[in-house]
Amino acid sequence: MTIQQTLHVLGLNEKEVKVYLLLLKHGKTKPSVLAGLAKLNRATLYNVAHSLIAKGIIAEDLSGKVLHLAPLPPKSLSSMLEPAKRELLEKEQLMEKAIEQLSVMAIEKTQPVPKIRFIAEEQLERFLFANLVKWQEAVLASDGIWWGYQDQSFAEAFPKWLDQTWHTAPSKDPRYRAQFFSNATPMELRLEKKYPKSKRIVRSLQGTNFTANTWVCGDYLVMMVTNQRPYYLVELHDTMLAQNSREVFRQLWERTTS
Repeated sequence: MTIQQTLHVLGLNEKEVKVYLLLLKHGKTKPSVLAGLAKLNRATLYNVAHSLIAKGIIAEDLSGKVLHLAPLPPKSLSSMLEPAKRELLEKEQLMEKAIEQLSVMAIEKTQPVPKIRFIAEEQLERFLFANLVKWQEAVLASDGIWWGYQDQSFAEAFPKWLDQTWHTAPSKDPRYRAQFFSNATPMELRLEKKYPKSKRIVRSLQGTNFTANTWVCGDYLVMMVTNQRPYYLVELHDTMLAQNSREVFRQLWERTTS
């Protein structure tokens, strides 16, 4: 079975396969150039690109003055199966085969994930699950602490994701813990009883009512709004911004008490 046939079985149509493989071959590309390579008009190209973005296998690179489309590492193909919880064994096997074949075609080091990623509500839960371990490993690669603040709406919207955070391999590392600020609410009291106090340490700031979420996960800065619709998330992969944000949280933490 060719890689084109494999991608068809996995749910990509003919135009999506063409655009995706072109991005893997050429790397980060302007939409206008990609439309020419794919022999599609721009309107059709944008429709195909938005479909591939929704599937979690390409992304918009907003770090420069001009919009580019960029392929995510072939391993990102696995996110297409997350909503079905990998119930279809045949597709899972095909996925592994596709990753192996695509890895030969693409040198991931020359196709980095864009520094800035915007995730809309319809993609948010899938993105959270797909990137959880990546963020936790980045935390362990820095100081071992998941810093941040969040409002109670996030816990209300994504309880399954919160549960999963304490069932991953990185979360079992003795160095790993979460230290963040939140609002003093009944929801937070329930979470305090549910999760390990030695690993999840939460404080409130008097006179502060958080209405959004910000995490510092190693070199990643993750900002999210979940207290109003539509939800959205912005991920920045930037060592300097993350380092400065982490230091702000550290200093604030040292000046407060539980």
